[in-house]
Amino acid sequence: MLLMLLCGALLVAGVVIALLWGGEPLVEPRPSSDAARPRLAALGTYARWCALLTLAGTASGILIVGAGGRLAMRLLASTSPSATGRSTEGLAVVGDITIEGTLAFVAFGALPLAFVAAAAYLLAAPWLPRGRLAGPALGVVLLVTGSPFVDPLRADNRDFDLLGPGWLAVAVFAMLALLQGMAVAAICGRVSRALASDSERARGGTAAALVPAVVLVPVGVVLALGALVVAALPRALPSVLAARSAPRGILLGRVLLAVAVLAAAPAFIGAVVSISTR
Repeated sequence: MLLMLLCGALLVAGVVIALLWGGEPLVEPRPSSDAARPRLAALGTYARWCALLTLAGTASGILIVGAGGRLAMRLLASTSPSATGRSTEGLAVVGDITIEGTLAFVAFGALPLAFVAAAAYLLAAPWLPRGRLAGPALGVVLLVTGSPFVDPLRADNRDFDLLGPGWLAVAVFAMLALLQGMAVAAICGRVSRALASDSERARGGTAAALVPAVVLVPVGVVLALGALVVAALPRALPSVLAARSAPRGILLGRVLLAVAVLAAAPAFIGAVVSISTR
């Protein structure tokens, strides 16, 4: 019971953050003016982008995907009493509420999805609507293009044969996807203002925001490999960032998002219908 109350409090905190900071635009980290050391300048810019990714991925993964997903599982377990004691696809026991199971879900399920969402936002921010619509738009894109293939709305997930009703599962997980998009956009927008410059204070904030990457070893390894690429090609990152924000880049990005959503729409609709009718 205490674990569920904690998850509820974390989810409420995530919703409050998404609503209060939802209109914050992403302020992209500005490249350092140190032209004499382009490699060091590129690494400094890269570090601020990594700080945004790490903070948004970790915070939204715990507050929305982790806490919200755990509550969703509990809700569906309570509406499916006949499934109590049976094993899910992830080898969890329906009805059992444990700290170990919750931590495993956050570490291996919630955080990877949250980091993908944060990376998608940082890449596609110029292509999304401005203001408060950016977060929900991101949520819709992630929901349609990702959920029927990876989770949480994968039609061949046998958990939906145990837990239901299907329409409730679809509604809950769709709402979580929208909240996740809103939280990622809100956190990135709010934090980006503090990390945009190359000041001493911004560097301190960047270092603090990167701390979770030390604990989350796979994330740290990926970011470290990215740093090697940036160090080898110091002019590549500014060029890519500028290209994606240019008028042609924005047009191309929006076309790519539209094509991705349209291409994934049949699978998404099929998954929703399949799950809802179980």
